[in-house]
Amino acid sequence: SLLGRGGFGSVFAATRLSDGAPVAIKRVARNRIRHWGELPDGTSAPLEVVLLDKVSTGFPGVVRLLEWLELPNSVVLVMERP
Repeated sequence: SLLGRGGFGSVFAATRLSDGAPVAIKRVARNRIRHWGELPDGTSAPLEVVLLDKVSTGFPGVVRLLEWLELPNSVVLVMERP
């Protein structure tokens, strides 16, 4: 179900199949991504992914990025849903 929609994408509520955990899935069109950065392993990623990767552990209250993937026309972020 749709949790929210904004200028940069849509966020949906979902359930992770492997363990039934609640997750939020954010889909952003590639043409809406203006800034890219680099992950510690050298992978190029949207700046939002790079920043979430840096703060996803060790900072209470920050939604954790569980995984992300690139599709031909969009980027998908899978985050915890408290």
